[in-house]
Amino acid sequence: MTLADLASSQITLARTKAQSSRVWFDWHSWLGVVTGLLLFIVCWGGTFATLSYELDWLVNPDQRVQAVGEAGSLEDIYQSVAEAYPSAVIQNVYAPLYRNFAAEVAILNEFNQSRRVYVDPYTLEVTGEGPFLNIQRYLRDFHRRLFTGSFGFYLICLASFPLIGSLITSLVFYKRWWRRFFEFKSARTVRTFVSNLHRLVGLWALWFVFIISVTGAWYMFERIRSFHIDDVFAYSDAIPTAVVPIEMLEYDSNTALPFDTLLAIAREARPDIDIAYVTPNRNGYFYVVGQASNILVRNRANKIFLLPETGEIVYNQHGEDLSPYWYWSNMADPVHFGNFGGLTSKVIWFAFGLILSFLSLSGVWLFAKRLSRSSKFQTKALYTIVALIAVSLWFLLNSPDPFIALAAQTGEQAQQLVPGVRIFLYSWLIVTSLMCLSWVYLVIANYKHAEKQGVPGSGPRSA
Repeated sequence: MTLADLASSQITLARTKAQSSRVWFDWHSWLGVVTGLLLFIVCWGGTFATLSYELDWLVNPDQRVQAVGEAGSLEDIYQSVAEAYPSAVIQNVYAPLYRNFAAEVAILNEFNQSRRVYVDPYTLEVTGEGPFLNIQRYLRDFHRRLFTGSFGFYLICLASFPLIGSLITSLVFYKRWWRRFFEFKSARTVRTFVSNLHRLVGLWALWFVFIISVTGAWYMFERIRSFHIDDVFAYSDAIPTAVVPIEMLEYDSNTALPFDTLLAIAREARPDIDIAYVTPNRNGYFYVVGQASNILVRNRANKIFLLPETGEIVYNQHGEDLSPYWYWSNMADPVHFGNFGGLTSKVIWFAFGLILSFLSLSGVWLFAKRLSRSSKFQTKALYTIVALIAVSLWFLLNSPDPFIALAAQTGEQAQQLVPGVRIFLYSWLIVTSLMCLSWVYLVIANYKHAEKQGVPGSGPRSA
């Protein structure tokens, strides 16, 4: 082989690599533009859902207490609510999330309405009550299913696949990415600055994108498995569709032992559990769940079922006894939402959730800017605009109504919401909607600008 032939082959190889890299970049771009706004809505909602309990605490004064002295027990908290609401049915008793948080007790009042009652764990005084619908409940339903039942659930989970695709394609076309974590070049234009920032924060968020996309895909797999394959919805529960089904029983409050007696039996049986909440009647059983020494599992990995009439322990589950499959099933939520390390891990997840939201929108904008210089801009831009408008309108038309509908389902009226909760949720909806519409506007404006400039193929002027 002559020197000229060698040079020619090297040039050909370089062109092939460049073309291959271009193809991967195009795939990365189109994954972003087709699903970018949906990914933004999913990530944006999930980001705020991460800190939803804390947001409720910020806007609802009934949930804020002064941490003075030793907190009372769950037995004391239960008794306080039982005395304050003698006609109510106590459904769940939740331990305070942090030292300055009120304990929460879920009740069904005499009007058959679900209410949240807040108790100061230090003074054992009822600080107030609120409806079932709060920030945590709203953002959970928003991020889980977009208020559209199974369709919304599958749509949310499907968003994890373009997220995985974006991750893989970026690692292929972005050469030597492992050397670029501290590389941020100066920029003379807004587009270049956003592009550089998009690449840099994308690198730092690689681990987060991987976690969110894998757990999102897992939720899809779990739902398909449970609904269409084996009809199993839990490892153990008082339902027929569990690996370890516990026979459902009729509950009679008149024959049940006192709350403190049953909880004392549970504590003696499982002193290792830091109890998260207690349900006096879970399909006929006294039910206790919480955290033990297991790593990265949700509360119900450790649980106890007792017969209310006798205190007999019917089922006692230890997290370490779960099979690998079910252990991972109980890990998915803490890993996805970052609530395994208290407020610290939540804030980290919140910060990277904002980064992921930024990546979704900036990718769409950068792609529109790139198309404005393309001879094929007109067709691709129109597809982009139609996709963005469709997602935006669907979101805008679908979100406010379920807000009222969700309240109605629980016997509440929207105006009965805690004022701070109402202000936050409507403000959040408005801001989110404006962000979606703003990006649609930017893409349309970019399209019109390119058309006026006479970009070849961008409009009639190119003819």
